[in-house]
Amino acid sequence: MPALALLTRLGFDTPRLAFTLRTAVAAAVALILASALHIDNPQWAAMTVWAVAQPTRGQLLEKGVFRIIGTFAGALVGIVLVLTCADTPALMVIGLAAWIGLCAGAGNVFGGFTGYGTILAGYSAAMVALIDFHHPDHIYALALDRVLTICVGVVVSLAVGWLFTPASEESALFGRVRRLTTRVLRHLAQALDSADLPRFRAEEHAIISEMAAIDEVLDAHGAGSSRSRNAAHRSRTLLAALLSALVFARGRAGGAAPHRQEDQARLRDIVAALDLARPDLDAVSRSARALATADDPALAATVETVVSAYVALDTEGSHTADPDAEGPQLLRHRDFIGARAATLRAAGAVLVVGALWLATGWTYGPFMLMGAAIMTSLFSTFDNPALTMRFVLGGSVAGALAALAARWLVLPYADSLAGVIALTVPFLFIGAFIMAHRTTMLAGMDYNMALLLLLQPAFPLHGTPAIMVQMVLAMLAGPVVALVAYRVAFPVDARRRRTMLVQMMVRELSDMARAPYGPDHARRWRARLYHRLLRLVRWTEKSGDRDFAAIDGGLAALAVGTAIRALHTCRAAPDRSDSLDRSLVAALTAMSVLTTQPLRVANALDRAATRLAHRPSNVPGEAVDALRRAAAALRALPDFFTTAATRPLVAPPRPAPSGA
Repeated sequence: MPALALLTRLGFDTPRLAFTLRTAVAAAVALILASALHIDNPQWAAMTVWAVAQPTRGQLLEKGVFRIIGTFAGALVGIVLVLTCADTPALMVIGLAAWIGLCAGAGNVFGGFTGYGTILAGYSAAMVALIDFHHPDHIYALALDRVLTICVGVVVSLAVGWLFTPASEESALFGRVRRLTTRVLRHLAQALDSADLPRFRAEEHAIISEMAAIDEVLDAHGAGSSRSRNAAHRSRTLLAALLSALVFARGRAGGAAPHRQEDQARLRDIVAALDLARPDLDAVSRSARALATADDPALAATVETVVSAYVALDTEGSHTADPDAEGPQLLRHRDFIGARAATLRAAGAVLVVGALWLATGWTYGPFMLMGAAIMTSLFSTFDNPALTMRFVLGGSVAGALAALAARWLVLPYADSLAGVIALTVPFLFIGAFIMAHRTTMLAGMDYNMALLLLLQPAFPLHGTPAIMVQMVLAMLAGPVVALVAYRVAFPVDARRRRTMLVQMMVRELSDMARAPYGPDHARRWRARLYHRLLRLVRWTEKSGDRDFAAIDGGLAALAVGTAIRALHTCRAAPDRSDSLDRSLVAALTAMSVLTTQPLRVANALDRAATRLAHRPSNVPGEAVDALRRAAAALRALPDFFTTAATRPLVAPPRPAPSGA
């Protein structure tokens, strides 16, 4: 169509424009409805519509539900703070700092929509406690107003969005997972041949990169229903099985294997069955059982695990990933280092801005404090919060200018509340176009939020230009404070997040060397390491650092962990010689310098492997191979382990070992 072509030439993303225009319609409806219900702050309903807008129904529903829950919890805390601290503003600031910091940290641990609701509970308390701070007798009405407007916004957003928003494209995403399965099995068949190792490794890296990309979006596609959530869990179980198969393939690449041609033929039968538009799961299972009759039980077990996870994904049910199960799993990585940094950063910013407000007594100090609380907590989960704050600040300035223009040039022509609302709505549609333009889309959300927050549509109009300018300055102080906080207090970006992740991975290896993990804890370690590897790949790709060996480094950490377990197993064997025991202890002790002297650790592992080569019969034979693979990995990638030598700004918690 000519109009769409013109919009595209002008720089608009037309599919996104359709989405933002629908959202603007919903925001206008919410504003009108909240005003008709005589809610004191109807703009909050429209702001909620913008905040919960999502591209699919499941995401829209889940974010809306968590916004209501978070708002309700925050309103309760805000009421408690006002009732207990109204006469002592300093105590209220301390209470808000503690609550907002706690919620910011917990939100970073939980992630996803759960984390969003948790962070929202933090700054909602600030909004209830601070907006009308000088009139604590209004606290119940203000809290109820906040909850009602959020409910109105969510309901309107769901009503409008459900008509036009598509369901989650599960088939497309899970189709990627299924295609990845055939790719991995084909890769495994290649490993049984005399593989071209550079090409083999390039394919391995491409597969793991695709796994990491799929894992990153699984939570969003699992939102909104138990069926979708279970499908996401089953997909992660399959990803774990595929990753385990890749590790197995790496160990077999170019090596000797019994009945290689027969095994390759059976693997190709499975791949051919999976390549069909409608795979015959019975045929796939029969091919897997045929492989199990071969003389390579390790290969058979690996393929059987993959096929079982694939069949489970294609089968309706309530199966969810169990990190304690025998098979490979993905146990979600929790960013405890980033969470503690977020807690300290948000709490510190609230304390500093609160102290500034108390020292100056500025009337709009609570408004400034509220903005700082929102900005330093809500954006702490973003990849690069400091960079994001630049767009937030730009959007807030544009929204503030639009609010000033509306208030003093347009709204004075209104002769009723209906007229005020009618003259406000066009500014919402301007925001829809800002959000859809490729140059300004990153600032569009904050334009809408700032516009509505400052306008506070009511009739008759109130306030003076001087008062509104002060409100603008107080509002803009929030993103400015947050920008400074994200740059100065525990700065974070994709590269720093990657470094923190490596630190957690390597620190866990050191803990494992000091105290052996029991079988259950060891399975959880492997499941967590698998997910950390995928997250490490994504952070590396986002950082743009192509020279960092994320995949090889993560697999090297897996090899070292396997070697540590082998050392503990050998130490537990009876009838060890004193010289062998000393060599095993020396290798375990050397892990304490893993981040500073990885080559020394490699030498210790090689010495232990040499001793074990003349082992007694009761020592597992695969231990020698495990130690030598770990030593080779350390020599190949010492820089990966020295990356963890930088002391983290906030130390992660040490997991307690389970069982000796």
